[in-house]
Amino acid sequence: MMNKLIRAVAIGLLLLPLFSMNSRAQSKSAEIEELKKQMDQIQQQNEAQLEELRDKIRTIESQKQADREKIEELEGKDTWWRNIELEYKKPGDGFRLKTKDGNFSLRTRLRTQFQFSINDTDEEDTATNFDIRRFRLVFDGNAFMPWLLYTVQLDADGGPVVLRDAYFDLAYNKQFVPRIGQYKVPYNREELTSSSELQLVERSVVNEEFSFARDIGSAIYGILGNNITYGAGIFNGNGRNANSLDSNLLYVGRLQFGCCGELKYGGSFPSSGDFKIEPNFGKKGQLLFTVGVAGLAFPGLDIANKTPDNDIDERFVEIFGEDADGDPFGEADVYGFTVDANLKYWVFSLEGEYDYRNINPDGGFDSVSDHGFRVQSGIFLVPQFIEVAGRFGYISYDDDISGRDSRYEITPGLNFYLSKSHNWKVQLSYSFIRDESTDDEQIDQNIFRAQFQAYF
Repeated sequence: MMNKLIRAVAIGLLLLPLFSMNSRAQSKSAEIEELKKQMDQIQQQNEAQLEELRDKIRTIESQKQADREKIEELEGKDTWWRNIELEYKKPGDGFRLKTKDGNFSLRTRLRTQFQFSINDTDEEDTATNFDIRRFRLVFDGNAFMPWLLYTVQLDADGGPVVLRDAYFDLAYNKQFVPRIGQYKVPYNREELTSSSELQLVERSVVNEEFSFARDIGSAIYGILGNNITYGAGIFNGNGRNANSLDSNLLYVGRLQFGCCGELKYGGSFPSSGDFKIEPNFGKKGQLLFTVGVAGLAFPGLDIANKTPDNDIDERFVEIFGEDADGDPFGEADVYGFTVDANLKYWVFSLEGEYDYRNINPDGGFDSVSDHGFRVQSGIFLVPQFIEVAGRFGYISYDDDISGRDSRYEITPGLNFYLSKSHNWKVQLSYSFIRDESTDDEQIDQNIFRAQFQAYF
């Protein structure tokens, strides 16, 4: 009996570790199953997240493809915005938009002149005045072709905006360039000199009397070789922004010759490059010399119908008188002639101009001949910065007609070129002007002017 008991205990002791190991094995199996379940759950979550990421990638790629197709469609239809350039080189040259192929360009420029003046005229109150003398906005460039040029200039000098220039140049062949629109007639030199590049604050009394300024018409301009420019045109004869009320037209032609430099086409066509109509600023080491001659004919000018952009209506009043309403009247053939010369060398400049006008009235009146000349010069005290300048102008009226006998001016000036050019400058001038009548009456004017110009 005891032996059986001992044997059973021994067998129990031997089986006890087996039972323990089996229990641990079952526990590990359960833990493994749990871990497998967790792995399956993680894998399912990851697959869901991966699928969500794949959907996002597919959406982004689809949007990217749509954007690429839209860009390709736009590039295929319209690429103008890729073909435009913007440039600004220097003051006075303006901002320029242009296409790379050269078929379109637009340049904008703004010029302002602020002037202070004191005018002491005999038998009148002394006038002291601040003035926006000029406020100009200029657009120019080419359209459709590099040789189809256009220019538009607007004037807001002290009132409503007014059109000054609006014309086209067909500059395909520089020797023969048609121009149509409103612009300066190709006549006397001082008027053709831009108001932005005047050597003295204002133009002379000679220019006020003999120039024909701007008009509407058609002309032909050209450059012949390296030395000659010409211009000839037909105009309404009624000044700016005015229509012709009769069939009498103004005929004008100008020829200019220059030496010692090459003539180049430019913005002030028909005279540009080294021969640009600018009184001063010569080149160091190079003498520049130009001679110009021009003529005009205005058959049958009826001052009651047309008033050219000058003071000729006052001369008609002296010849014919006024009607009952105080308006000038009279009809006459008008002829004019002018010759000018300009010399520039580095710090020195000299310019002269002669003007002649003949008014041949109908109705038995004798013809009236008036003459004028102008001489002006300048020298730089500091090259391209400080310049002293002076001008003498004289008009001799035909004294067979009662009224004006002569008029002359003496104008010294001092200039400060802040940009070493005409773009930014300060100018001071004093003018003594005397008017003498045929009855020996004299009227004197003393005018002081100070002006600042900004051109950009």
